[in-house]
Amino acid sequence: MMSIEPDVNLNPHVELLPAQVHENIAVIPLRSERNYIDLLTLKKGLELGLVEVKECESSQVNTLIVENHAVTPLILIDGEEVVGGDQNRIVNATILIDAKSKMKIPVSCSEKNRWAYKSEFKQSEYMANYNTRKAKEYASRVSTSYQDVIWSSIDTLESENDYASPTSAMEESYENIKSNHKEILKKFKILDGQTGVMVMVDGEIRGFELFLNSGIYRDFHEKILKSYLIDSKIKNTVFTVNIEAAKEVMNNAFDSSFEKKDTTGIEDSFTFENDAGLGTVYLFKDNIVHLSYFKKDEEKINDEIIGNIPLETDI
Repeated sequence: MMSIEPDVNLNPHVELLPAQVHENIAVIPLRSERNYIDLLTLKKGLELGLVEVKECESSQVNTLIVENHAVTPLILIDGEEVVGGDQNRIVNATILIDAKSKMKIPVSCSEKNRWAYKSEFKQSEYMANYNTRKAKEYASRVSTSYQDVIWSSIDTLESENDYASPTSAMEESYENIKSNHKEILKKFKILDGQTGVMVMVDGEIRGFELFLNSGIYRDFHEKILKSYLIDSKIKNTVFTVNIEAAKEVMNNAFDSSFEKKDTTGIEDSFTFENDAGLGTVYLFKDNIVHLSYFKKDEEKINDEIIGNIPLETDI
């Protein structure tokens, strides 16, 4: 049972399905109770012409305008990327934009060396890589602006893959290595009713994601897996998947301490943390619409990331 506020007690009833394993990567599909709340994803909204993503009238690195013309709320997922405009951007947090409304949303640049109009915004095939999202999760505890953290993480991504795009674009780092991941992705199938996934690398649980329903999860299945693969060295090793240990990690996450944070849209948001990991849960009508959890790497994050965050950043 997850107790967030006196009048909000959630039990997501998450079922851990049989693990799928390839080389040193394992994924455990997650399935929660069926939910009937209707939300529009950015992918579907753009495809149907019901959503517009635009630069501000006076372009700003860390702000975009999103118009939702649909009769249902629009959900934007933390770390998903839009490409085009004056720079590629990633969404800073999971945000719900009400039906028939327009909103300025907080974003971060994922393409450091371009500031010139390229095209209308479209959704990227990728989301921020695992290490960037984890670094951002840590950074959100100490600052509301973490653009420098994201740029630093993308620089590290390029360095580790021995590749540098002309504009330091995260998307191009993925494109450079995608042929290596194409066959691996085929090994991890979406199961009926799947609403989330837990990812293990070398027998270690790195994190998990949970979504409101299987429709939303389907739009992010490959993006989430890509975000882990690009930060992992694929090796031909064998390890045992301990489902009981995985259940314990999840139960401990739900038993964490929760702290309410400010939100941009009609969602509620709470950060949580325990000795092993940390993350954020987003609620709508007292239902989990998105939850992300990352294994702690305290020493590395504190030394390389938190120590470099300016508490006041004017970008």
